Amino acid sequence: MVDQEGREYITPEIERRQYRRVQLITQVRCETLSCDALLLTRDVSVGGLFIKSVRPLPANSEVSLTFNLKPSEPAITCRGRVVYAVVGLGMGIQFSDLTEEARQVLQRFVDESV
Repeated sequence: MVDQEGREYITPEIERRQYRRVQLITQVRCETLSCDALLLTRDVSVGGLFIKSVRPLPANSEVSLTFNLKPSEPAITCRGRVVYAVVGLGMGIQFSDLTEEARQVLQRFVDESV
């Protein structure tokens, strides 16, 4: 936004997340046609997760993910899409084919992580 005197103001980005996120630091297998890597997550929600990576994949990359919420629970495997990436920090992944069972497990994990 620029005022009448030519000064530019930066407006904060509006929170666009639909789901509440909770901290989750666990290994995630992230696979694409050109990459198969074990990385660490930072947080998770029913809609997606954030993966730490010095060299994140480009936005709109399709990935296969496998990760555990707890060591005692079965792994969640699903596909996702990179919705944003920040070099040196990581990438936000939106789940694209989460099963109903996996969604319920994620929702329960988020609800219990107060």
